[in-house]
Amino acid sequence: MKMAWWIFMSLLTIQIILIQYMVEEFLAGHTEDLFYYLLALGFMFVLTFITYLFFRKVDKVMDH
Repeated sequence: MKMAWWIFMSLLTIQIILIQYMVEEFLAGHTEDLFYYLLALGFMFVLTFITYLFFRKVDKVMDH
């Protein structure tokens, strides 16, 4: 499960960085780029959820 921990931490780090960029772009008045950051953030959330489901299944298989 150590591998899952590091993958989750890296995905969360990417999400935090994307949110930071979105806030900076918004405060700078560059709202035309926010849509692309929002798409990237949504993709990262979906990828994190799929990874969570994968490692949950792997954990169940390893227990049997």
